[in-house]
Amino acid sequence: MLKRSGLAITAIALIAISIWIIQSEHRQPENTAQSPEGLSNLQWRKDSQQRYTVRTESHMTMSSGAQQNTEVHVLLDAELVMLTLASESQSAMVGMQLTSANLRINDLSDPASNAALSEPFRVRISSTGIPLDFEFPHQIDKQNRRILENLIRTFQVSVKNDDSWVATESNGSGDYKAHYQRRGTDRLLKSKTAFLPAEPGKVAWSQASSNEHILLNPTNDWLTEMTIEEEMISSGNTGPEIQVTTQASLQLSAYSGSINKARWEFDTSTAAKPIKREINALSSEQSLAEKEASLRASITELDELSRGRLAVIYRLSDLIQSHSGVPQIVLDILREDEVSDRTRADLYLALEKAGTANAQAALVSVFDDESWSLVDGMRAIVAMGGIRQANNDSIAALWEASSYYEGGERQRMANAAKFALGSIGQHLNSAGDSRYAALRSELLSKAQGLGDPQQRSNFITALGNTKDETLAEPVSHLLSEEEPTVRRAAALALGTLGTDQFAPLMVQHYRSDDNHYVRAALATSLTQWSQPDESAMAMFRERVRSEHNEGTRFQLAAILGKHLQTFPENKAVLQEIMRHEPSKRIRQKVAESLATQ
Repeated sequence: MLKRSGLAITAIALIAISIWIIQSEHRQPENTAQSPEGLSNLQWRKDSQQRYTVRTESHMTMSSGAQQNTEVHVLLDAELVMLTLASESQSAMVGMQLTSANLRINDLSDPASNAALSEPFRVRISSTGIPLDFEFPHQIDKQNRRILENLIRTFQVSVKNDDSWVATESNGSGDYKAHYQRRGTDRLLKSKTAFLPAEPGKVAWSQASSNEHILLNPTNDWLTEMTIEEEMISSGNTGPEIQVTTQASLQLSAYSGSINKARWEFDTSTAAKPIKREINALSSEQSLAEKEASLRASITELDELSRGRLAVIYRLSDLIQSHSGVPQIVLDILREDEVSDRTRADLYLALEKAGTANAQAALVSVFDDESWSLVDGMRAIVAMGGIRQANNDSIAALWEASSYYEGGERQRMANAAKFALGSIGQHLNSAGDSRYAALRSELLSKAQGLGDPQQRSNFITALGNTKDETLAEPVSHLLSEEEPTVRRAAALALGTLGTDQFAPLMVQHYRSDDNHYVRAALATSLTQWSQPDESAMAMFRERVRSEHNEGTRFQLAAILGKHLQTFPENKAVLQEIMRHEPSKRIRQKVAESLATQ
């Protein structure tokens, strides 16, 4: 998981890429009513509520002299809900909130960051489509405010009732010229052709090009749909060479129900709290008793909150870091069992984010002591897997737990310990830690050599958790193992270790494997195949009709839908599935894919 103090790669991405790439499912709106004239303003009606599908993916490459290139891959999946809070002649105040946000940076995901991006915020947008001002609750820190602001500015427009026009717009990358052309009454084409000279400290973009399609509808507030394809290049004259490619879309989706307006009734008078500075200033002055008082007060506050919990969790993490005795106090409070279950889970998260030697020792003491509940033990192990700099004692304790609890009533803890070792391996490998080689070797040895198939499958899953692409080749050999549970684990692990290189081999095994659980796992990983060939796709079209297992059919339908534009032959098969498939979730998946056409 990404610690707050370790989000440097996010900062790099935001400096170099101020627009997020969104790979969209281009669904046509159900309501296609058109205005008799070209819209000159966006539509804003008080209390109008809408929901959008947002999926983002961005690629940035940065090079500087003889140094190795830095590559950043950003992926965001979310839904965006909005409610028009107030409408005036020249602007509207709009409440917005990302839901189900899943941000991944170089395949790393942080639940705390995703929670922060899911806080509600307000945007004042001009009647022509330019964001004028943003209002955030104080618990959203500066970095996440910037992410949310840049995301909304990605979809800004400058609407006029002309056939074509030029506007100057701004986003996190700088000021740029935007050329607009009207296509009918409700469609606009927009292209960025050049960024204006950059301010000191900002990237100077030497080349910029974009292809942006905008759909407006007088029955909807804001936009109905917007898709973006963009490339930006910095020549490196005043800094590193940077190339950013972007695809983006915002798609209005069907929505029914009522959005609670109260979520946007937050107070913006209090700025985001400089929590770490505040805690560090107290560190040298507060006694352990005073820190305990602060800790208990913060936990009481956390227990009463339904939103804005992340800021308190970070405050607790800073307190844990500030004194070696605080982790034990956290355990004492957990023993008292007077806080809600959600707060108990968040206290383990606070220990994880603190990550100190004493915090690690506290977590180890929980899963090493059977007087703690199974739930507590599991939470402590999962938290250990998220620590980016696990010490040798912690790693040794996880190895012990992976075998000590094996076959007993706490089998789940043994499994979780194996998975946590894989996650720690990912952190060690990313950091270039020399300890990773021994951990990798031991995990691979147990995955290949143990006698018990279930234990082997768990260690194979741990190998997948390392995200180490050099493991894909030895794991691929396990697809030929006799035990289905081993083959299934290997198939799923390849989905995280690198599908493209071994996709043809996975297709070959899919054709011949007689176990539907293994085929389902192979199909799941093959959904990550970026460029399937015609032979494989023909096989997928055939097998989706004959496959008996519902889970496998779902994955095959997902593959056909994902590559529908490259293989138009898939459409007839998907339409047939809509007519005859008994599974509701498969029909729904297929309907979403067909709606992109």
